[in-house]
Amino acid sequence: MADLQQQLHEDRMLRDAAKRMVKSDMRFVKGDVASRGLGARFADRAKDGAAEFADRTGSYADTHRAQVGTGIAVAAVAFFGWIFREELSDAVYNLFHEKGVFEKASDKAEQLAKDARSLFD
Repeated sequence: MADLQQQLHEDRMLRDAAKRMVKSDMRFVKGDVASRGLGARFADRAKDGAAEFADRTGSYADTHRAQVGTGIAVAAVAFFGWIFREELSDAVYNLFHEKGVFEKASDKAEQLAKDARSLFD
């Protein structure tokens, strides 16, 4: 019976110690949250995540230079293709439905010659 009493006493002491630790941690967290708001915590967490993301991205770019360069080039071509899509579609249409390249060059040369003659007249 004494062993049971001793075990019960030790278990209660462990329980009380754990309870004190939890209460201490709760006071610490409450005090920390009160001193620094949740917004500041969120901002710090986001900043740390962004810094880690930047580090990983930089190391990936260092080890895979060709793939990153190709990706950037493709993205740039797609971007400019989207911006100038009307002009590009007109140019492609004109390639197949209007005068040929040589005919256009000939017309342009004739126009330039006509303009040059008008300067001297």
